[in-house]
Amino acid sequence: MTPLADEVDLTLGLMTLRPSTCELVHPGGVETIEPQVMRVLLALARQPGRVLSRDAIVDQAWDGRAVSEDAINRVLSRLRRLSSATGAFHLSTIRKVGYRLDPVAPEPGALQNGADGGPQIAAAAVRRRMGWLVGVLALVVILSAGGGLLAARLMPPSAAPAPAGSLEGPSLSLSLTAPNPADAPVAVAFERQMRETLSHMQGLRLVTTNAGSSASPDLSLEGVVSQGDGQPVIELILSDGHSGVRIWSARFDGRATDDPTAQERAVSAAARYLAVRLGDGLAGQAAAREPADPEAERLVAKARRSYAQSNEARHRREWPLSMRLAQAADADAARALALEPTSAGALMVRYQVDHAPQYPRPGETEAEFQGRLQRAAGYLARAVAANPDDPEVLVAAGESYRQSLRWDDAERLLERAIAIDPNSPDANTWYAYHLGLLGRCDEGLKHARIAAGLAPDVTWRQLAVPRLLHCAGHRQAAADIYRDLQGRDPANAFLLREVYLMRLAERNAPALRALAEFTRSDLWRGAPPAQIAAQIARMEAGADALEGRPQAFLSVLEADRALYEAAPPDARKFGRTLGDAWFVLALEYAQAGASERALEALREAVDRGSLYLPWALPYGATEFPPSVSRTPVYAALWRSSPELVNLMNKRAQAQRGGPDVTDGMERPADQPEAMKTHVRGRGWENFFADRPRQPE
Repeated sequence: MTPLADEVDLTLGLMTLRPSTCELVHPGGVETIEPQVMRVLLALARQPGRVLSRDAIVDQAWDGRAVSEDAINRVLSRLRRLSSATGAFHLSTIRKVGYRLDPVAPEPGALQNGADGGPQIAAAAVRRRMGWLVGVLALVVILSAGGGLLAARLMPPSAAPAPAGSLEGPSLSLSLTAPNPADAPVAVAFERQMRETLSHMQGLRLVTTNAGSSASPDLSLEGVVSQGDGQPVIELILSDGHSGVRIWSARFDGRATDDPTAQERAVSAAARYLAVRLGDGLAGQAAAREPADPEAERLVAKARRSYAQSNEARHRREWPLSMRLAQAADADAARALALEPTSAGALMVRYQVDHAPQYPRPGETEAEFQGRLQRAAGYLARAVAANPDDPEVLVAAGESYRQSLRWDDAERLLERAIAIDPNSPDANTWYAYHLGLLGRCDEGLKHARIAAGLAPDVTWRQLAVPRLLHCAGHRQAAADIYRDLQGRDPANAFLLREVYLMRLAERNAPALRALAEFTRSDLWRGAPPAQIAAQIARMEAGADALEGRPQAFLSVLEADRALYEAAPPDARKFGRTLGDAWFVLALEYAQAGASERALEALREAVDRGSLYLPWALPYGATEFPPSVSRTPVYAALWRSSPELVNLMNKRAQAQRGGPDVTDGMERPADQPEAMKTHVRGRGWENFFADRPRQPE
């Protein structure tokens, strides 16, 4: 492979590639890009309009070396961003074939002869844009003279004038004190760390207040640092700078834990709260960061590849391989942190390794399980303090809020992550799932499709699309995508369970039998592996139950129930994913006609914090059947906490405020038309009042 320094410049349409300096010259200016991105861009640009397979791209841009799918996807994702930012070329994905680059041709007369066409192209384009801009401004001035309201309506929302003082976001003053002079060094170091973190938050201005200044900051963060048994104790108060009203306060005691430290926990909590408050407000520009250590970055990239492969192995139930890859990822992340202790990427890898799975690993005691989750929370706190605007960090923090049933806080952090990086696969995936939980399925589907397009070869990313399609009531469209994904990843037992549950919930016995036959005969030629064979047997028993022969299915469910009940007595604290298993069991019992068992299992699931299948919740496209959903116990379950009441209100509002979720497609068989009309017309709190109760 020819070194980039020896590659000749290449002009194509509106762009000129300069490999020796890793620059792309385009009408709007010059972009400096990473060397590997330049190599892939060159490979595609040398054959414009031709589709190159992934193997061909690896041969040309990586010299045929072994490279992970994740690394290829990251480079292609960056090329898509470059295409969007420059408008100099289009990158198309040809499904199951490869990728094609199409240059954007210059307008007639824009390209002048010369040894280097880039600057001439840029100058001509800038002149055209300036002429257009002058014309638009003149039009706005004319319209403004005749009526400012009309002019404002003609402008896109993003171009509307911002209120005075809002262009750089809210201002914040910071004051940390130590009543005891002996604690002053700790307070100084803590303030330095706090300023460093908050200065990297886009949309927030750190200001210094002077005694003679009449201007007040929008927000005021004050802190007191003291000592308790030789450990720092930090108290923080955030107030409205104009009224003095206290907005938020917290206390961090160093005696509780030293990893993360009280300072790190305090910085993380303040940054997380401010991120929720700022939401997607990104006015102004965050402080620049120092370049990362190259070796640390290499180790983080390697750790991310290993963790992604571990995640895929876990979905295929290849547990030993998944654990080995996770341990390798953790080791590389630890080495990266030894070189750069504030590497948010390395901290997030260690968080992900310890955070999953959220149930005991083989042989793991309760103390070890709790310790692992505590370590994960510590890594996340340190990551927030290291880089509060990293989309991956914001997504994880938002997910922690969602698990705490703090729906609005979770949504604000996910919206901020997408505002910072609209092409973040993590942000789009988890925002899609969050919107589905809130009942905003069509809105979530848009983000699910973005995430799937950013990682077309990663099965678990693709799963968001059929899940949100099902959530929106488009079950057949979801089934078609599930079938395609099965063909691509037949050993994925998690994927097979997804489509099984959808068909079971819609009480479609023929579809279940067709799924079983397709999986056994078409995908595995009559010899599926043990875990797939067990799932096939389960779905055939489920089909029998739907047809009035529930005995075999109930035997399977009773065996599962006995297994779950064998968990430790304090299992409520011993694995959130166990709650998901109870939720699935509740759905299966309901379809088998065992309503009392279903309600018991559903209560166990909700008590453990599980809302695993949003489409089966109230106002869902495939809610629990009437034998369960019209009982007083079911109604009381969703009123059992303020957080659940809030969620049900949000789901009711989503259905009431938007179009029918079935969108003209098939309607759930178990949801009467009168019920649909009722829930769209009034709040959820009266939802159960006029539903006929089942006999006691």
